[in-house]
Amino acid sequence: MRTIIFFYVITFSSWIYSQKLTPENYYDFYKTINEVKGDKLTTAWLNKKEAAEILVEEMEKAGFEWVNDFRIVKLEQNDYIIAICYSEKSNVGFVYEETHTAFPNKLNRQLRSLYKKSTGNDYAEKIIDIYGESVFIKIKELPNNIKIIKEDIYWYQQTDNDRDNDYVVTKKDMLEIFRNDVRNHILNFKK
Repeated sequence: MRTIIFFYVITFSSWIYSQKLTPENYYDFYKTINEVKGDKLTTAWLNKKEAAEILVEEMEKAGFEWVNDFRIVKLEQNDYIIAICYSEKSNVGFVYEETHTAFPNKLNRQLRSLYKKSTGNDYAEKIIDIYGESVFIKIKELPNNIKIIKEDIYWYQQTDNDRDNDYVVTKKDMLEIFRNDVRNHILNFKK
């Protein structure tokens, strides 16, 4: 009887952790220190440089031309944004929201941005001139040809025990989720 129970536990555990992670289910794999074998558990997020590299790669794969990273784009008379990826030929791109909550929250995937939730603005940037004067640009709503990449929803975990990689969302898992999300965003852009 013990052997049968053990077999079912192993089979069920293997099935749960062999499921393909998706944007809909990967929050279910968030772990606390008590749920891993390692002594240390760290949660980290996608960084802007990695995001820009993947965005450029995916836009070029999708056939977009004149794709660059970290472009200053003028929206209105005195409104500028820093697009981490932008196609000058198609006039479409992405900005990066460089903030996250302390703990991943699945509901944040549904938000346009955390910044919008807290300030009412889609985007803000501080511009400083060479004399130390600064001006804040606040954009209530970005145009439809600019999508917001929210750092908050692209997280992963790592421990000091490699065996935990079977049970946590790894950086590789997170990057694959990010790529899939980017591909879906790109489908809505016109070339």
